[in-house]
Amino acid sequence: MTDSVTEREIVTFPEGLPGFETTRRFVLQKADGLEPFTLVRGLDDGAPAFVAIEPQRVDGDFRATIQPGDRLRLQARAGDALLWLALVTVQADGTVTVNLRAPIVVNPATMLGLQVVVADSPYALDHPLLAA
Repeated sequence: MTDSVTEREIVTFPEGLPGFETTRRFVLQKADGLEPFTLVRGLDDGAPAFVAIEPQRVDGDFRATIQPGDRLRLQARAGDALLWLALVTVQADGTVTVNLRAPIVVNPATMLGLQVVVADSPYALDHPLLAA
């Protein structure tokens, strides 16, 4: 992975991510050996990095609807294809989980992103991915 990032590769999260509200600029990186995961890497000094995966890779039936207000915040029109990513967490007991209830959504057309809470979601914040 390279530190050379162009402006058009930067995803801006205008509100940051919960717990990391001051970090607004991230890059999504795929790398050999990391697939099917994506690295969501903050670009500012001391910024966090997260591992994420497309929710459909975890649950082939994953379906979520973006709320109209969130669509506006992403500057997305009804037909725009959006990128959905679920953050991966390694729990204290070594279990690996993904947050399917509050995924990250990115509009590739505007490079705006946000973390959304799926209303009335059947999905968990800590859906098991791998066991220790």
